[in-house]
Amino acid sequence: MARTKRATLKSIASDLGVTHTSVSNAYNNPAKVSKALRDRIIAHARSVNYEGPNPAARSLRTGRCGAIGVLFNDPLSYAFTDPHDIAFLRGISSVCEDEGANIVLIPLQNKRPQQRDQLAAIVDGFILNAPYRSHPTIRQALARELPTVVVDFDAPALSSVLTNDRASMQAVVAHLLALGHRHIAIVTFPREEGAGDVRSLADDFSDESHVVHERIEGCRAALDAAGIARASVPVCETPNSEDGGRRTAGWLLHRRPDLTALVCFSDRLAHGAIAGAGALGLAVPDALSVTGFDGVELPGGAPAALRLTTVRQNAWEKGRRAAEILLRPRDVDAGAVVIPAEFVVGDTTGPARDARGR
Repeated sequence: MARTKRATLKSIASDLGVTHTSVSNAYNNPAKVSKALRDRIIAHARSVNYEGPNPAARSLRTGRCGAIGVLFNDPLSYAFTDPHDIAFLRGISSVCEDEGANIVLIPLQNKRPQQRDQLAAIVDGFILNAPYRSHPTIRQALARELPTVVVDFDAPALSSVLTNDRASMQAVVAHLLALGHRHIAIVTFPREEGAGDVRSLADDFSDESHVVHERIEGCRAALDAAGIARASVPVCETPNSEDGGRRTAGWLLHRRPDLTALVCFSDRLAHGAIAGAGALGLAVPDALSVTGFDGVELPGGAPAALRLTTVRQNAWEKGRRAAEILLRPRDVDAGAVVIPAEFVVGDTTGPARDARGR
């Protein structure tokens, strides 16, 4: 039995007595053919079970695949559980929906690096979301010289979307100093891949992570102005999660019972630190003040017992602006876009224990 010959662009053009280009335009550039001709082509194509040009072949021909890659430091599940990153991706997707673009999530923490690098090879451009500067995949992505927008990352040659991290953190620490706090510790997510050290504010903090570097500098500026020695301020690195904040706060408070304030570099770390303090019988803010950064709701939407003193940044707007710059370069100004964050005083900070009654 003879096999039925598969329909192609050329066979459809022959059947209808039109050019191969007209059939191609009906799928790829509909504005170049009349509506009547396009409807005629599509109707005939469906009648012979032709669903359109092969996407892989079209990608090879045009050099485009209709997808952007979003690279981030954490495991894939983090993008679906972290409130900041969820809002950030929602901002990106709001533009992608309008532009008909797809999103490829590329986590740098991947047990199969080869798979990660394969994903990075099938996109038309990148959004780098606060990545570690020297990670091999980041270097490879930049070397490809595709359209790229960086977020919370310092790359002067590329368009960027930033938050005023340094000034915001300086405001947080200045607030604590005004309340009389002099025994302060910092809880941060890792400054570089695999890091998890206990250091002091006097140590060197490279700019491997732009966010950590800028927030550390903000803390230094406020503490230096108050005459507090950097070496007296511990800095603990831990995974950016409630559990990381809880464990780190317990460790710190056990070894430094004189501490009266914890400066956390995310709200997730701050909520965990509050739980860790509570497990030791330390009430917030009476016995310990805690600050965060992000201004996001707890995962799962559970209400917090206390409103965090935090820095509220607009993650959705950061994602939206990054996607606009990448996908609508003619409509927006490139360069550095700064989306200011807002310092918000909540219920988790109060006068230091040894400052009350002065």
